[in-house]
Amino acid sequence: MHKKNFFNKFKRDKEYQRYYKEASDLLDIALQISKTRKRKNITQVQLAKRAGMPQSQIARIESGNHNVTLGTLNRVTSALNLKLKVAA
Repeated sequence: MHKKNFFNKFKRDKEYQRYYKEASDLLDIALQISKTRKRKNITQVQLAKRAGMPQSQIARIESGNHNVTLGTLNRVTSALNLKLKVAA
């Protein structure tokens, strides 16, 4: 099977589509937090202190590779003076 055919098969797979959407959404959130933090000239250490969590947790959130609870997202967005909004 050629590589193109292999990936086309996955693109049609519902479980793959769900996983891809979740990963994409998580990365979008991570990038938004990182960009906002940098735009406000706040370090990860400063943000972590404001949010009441270790700097390593901010780094994990910004990496986009870890699931984050709504409670944690709310703490981070509040520390950035943002409002967390979930929309469909």
